[in-house]
Amino acid sequence: MAPPDAAPLGAASVVVFDVDGTLLDSAPGIVAGFRHAVTTVGLPAPSEETLRSDLGPPMPDVLTSLGVPPERLADGVAAYRSFYASSGMHRSVSYEGVSALLDALVAAGVRLGTATAKRTETATAILGLHGLADRFTVVNGTTDQVTGKAETLAETLRRLGHSAPVDPDRRAGWAAMVGDRHSDLAAARACGITAIGVTWGYGSRAELIEAGADLLVDDPDELRRVLLSGPAGPPAPRGR
Repeated sequence: MAPPDAAPLGAASVVVFDVDGTLLDSAPGIVAGFRHAVTTVGLPAPSEETLRSDLGPPMPDVLTSLGVPPERLADGVAAYRSFYASSGMHRSVSYEGVSALLDALVAAGVRLGTATAKRTETATAILGLHGLADRFTVVNGTTDQVTGKAETLAETLRRLGHSAPVDPDRRAGWAAMVGDRHSDLAAARACGITAIGVTWGYGSRAELIEAGADLLVDDPDELRRVLLSGPAGPPAPRGR
């Protein structure tokens, strides 16, 4: 029997998704974009392993970590965005089962949003490319003023009409953030909502546990069951 504080809660009212590594496998286009940006500013292209090592942070942070100097950062970001809009996003694919998952949530009356490190216009375009954009009440990403995942998530929740105090058990209001990287789960915890890690993306299971996932799911069908019935078992072990 599940412990009392892990009893089923019914369907979530609000679910916010990361995009890259959660809804879409967009790594091929992102990695190609990184390579294009770095070489555009005159640096040698890093290895494939290096380029894939940290998919998820805001673009300026990534390019800085790849050695782009501050005085060339704007050029690198512009090169990446131009490449990604014209070519990179078209190299992405939707994970199997994601479309059916979103349809089931919408049919159940769950309000959906995104909180992604992509700029909002890019997130809207790539979700539209895969026929997913119309499932979302709010498509939200970064802007010139808002670059952090926690701030982006807080704005998405505000626009979805959800507010909840920071609650230690992360069940206040039964809203969830679903993502594949530590930044997604840290944002969920900062905003006081349930942090759900997906294991099919770019972060390892160990990373998701260390980041404080309340739950880990291994495929979109399992995620659908969790979101429509509520977590019924103990949370994932916390990182120490």
